[in-house]
Amino acid sequence: MENCCESIVKYFMVLCNILFALAGIILIGFGAYAQIAAKDYLNFLGDNYVNTPIFVIILGGVILAISLFGCCGAYQENKCLIYTYSAVLFIILIAQIAAGIAAFALKGDLKAEITKNMNTGMKNYGAEGFEGVTTTWDLVQKELHCCGVETFADWKNATETFKDGAVPDSCCKGGQAEGCGKAPVDQEKIYTEGCFSLFSDEFNSNLTIVGAVALGIAVGELIAIGFACCLGKRVGRGGAYV
Repeated sequence: MENCCESIVKYFMVLCNILFALAGIILIGFGAYAQIAAKDYLNFLGDNYVNTPIFVIILGGVILAISLFGCCGAYQENKCLIYTYSAVLFIILIAQIAAGIAAFALKGDLKAEITKNMNTGMKNYGAEGFEGVTTTWDLVQKELHCCGVETFADWKNATETFKDGAVPDSCCKGGQAEGCGKAPVDQEKIYTEGCFSLFSDEFNSNLTIVGAVALGIAVGELIAIGFACCLGKRVGRGGAYV
């Protein structure tokens, strides 16, 4: 009966690490997608946020590597590998918790950072040497169907170009057609809602998803550490048993 329980622990640990490997691959893919998809929005995000996808990719790679290491240790019933796996996984777990706390703390400053960068970007819209922020504003307004920071009227105080009440052509509902945002604007033909709330809500929702996934992985890691310690103790006491 004891050997049966030990075998269950062993193969359950192997199964857990296979699931971890899949989770690592998913994190790598998600991080790569976020890095590619969000590159045009980075002008609105501060330095504390632009490296988040890279961190997710690295975390996924580390989890993938350690899960393969754990599979080998459990399958071969190697005490040294099992305890090394447990120690490394525990360090990763602590690092994830620390990163989660840091992300939660930074989340409180996210809205202020986005507002500041949006307002700065408006002042540089269309200026030579600021093509990146111009592209970002156009992309955000077209994709989120919005105009300005809080309202379309923000553009009036942004630059000399729009002081007569005009808005960028990317604010037009029918698509970005040249000259469609010239004054006087017809509010029925442009987006009037500001972009700040839509943009920050979308980014915050993505952070929430990442946080939930990281929490689920952390719980799984904690369980795996427990099983690894149990398996290592059994191997150390009785040697190989299957």
